[in-house]
Amino acid sequence: MTKKEIKDSIKQFGKDLKKAFGKKKYIVFLCGPTLDSANVDEAAKLRLRLKTELESEDFEVVLGEDDGLENLRKRYAGMAHENELEFINKFSNSVLLIASSVGSFCELGLFSYHHVRQNARHTDFILILDEKYKDDVSYLNEGPAKAIENFGKLIHGNFSNFDTQPIIDRLRTRRTVWFTDPAGKTESL
Repeated sequence: MTKKEIKDSIKQFGKDLKKAFGKKKYIVFLCGPTLDSANVDEAAKLRLRLKTELESEDFEVVLGEDDGLENLRKRYAGMAHENELEFINKFSNSVLLIASSVGSFCELGLFSYHHVRQNARHTDFILILDEKYKDDVSYLNEGPAKAIENFGKLIHGNFSNFDTQPIIDRLRTRRTVWFTDPAGKTESL
């Protein structure tokens, strides 16, 4: 190939990527403390900040309780954990969980078990834990957190000054691979 042909093919590839980004949405299921407490809870503030930053990068961000999964549970007398597992399995490209509340620790236990056994090949999992748990010898660290560390990404940090850029970068890279791989998620919203 000549230099011009190479440049033209790269330009065409860029156009193809832009087209793919316009057609598909990369869905991030963002779990953690309710956004209702974002004015008093650092973990909830972080969740809100991640939601805003991800949406500005053109990710589709789903918050289970705020985007209708809880309404479905009430309407059809289902169970919250079943609805969330089904949503993750069918639609989510990534699960991002800020574990700081009772509900989010429950989600961590359930999701980590299912992630290792069923979802790790097609769904990314990022877990953010308070740095105070980092060196604890505990069920949390030897069970669910270890599972995510080995089959996803575990990050310990301070919720109030957490650097979100490595997460954004990871998800952007994963989205690009997903968009260029014909095997990406087969279903969409």
